[in-house]
Amino acid sequence: MSRMAGKKNLGIGLDVLLTATQGQYETKSEESILTRVEELFDRALKQEEMGDSFEVYYLYRRIIDLDSGGPYTPELAELVSRSYNNIAVILVENDQIEKARGYLQQAIEIDPENQTAVENLKLIKN
Repeated sequence: MSRMAGKKNLGIGLDVLLTATQGQYETKSEESILTRVEELFDRALKQEEMGDSFEVYYLYRRIIDLDSGGPYTPELAELVSRSYNNIAVILVENDQIEKARGYLQQAIEIDPENQTAVENLKLIKN
């Protein structure tokens, strides 16, 4: 038996493969995004307690990467806004003031009620 005789033609069934994954990358529901954001935010807070700022930054970035651009539920807006704010704090601690300013502006745009971000922006403008 030759080696090729045992292999299937890779072209057969490609349409089945493509349609099987169709929709897999569609926009997730707001509820599932909120659940994922809550999980990541909790992990970030735990890592922050342990002093691992690199992991904390990474987790907050993952939250931002999940950001759908709105419109937001109030719960999601708060967590995404706090994530932007918390990244800004890490950036300020690493002398990245201009980048931090942009993150704080995003935090306020997403959740104008985020007084921490408003105050932090005032602090770095001075």
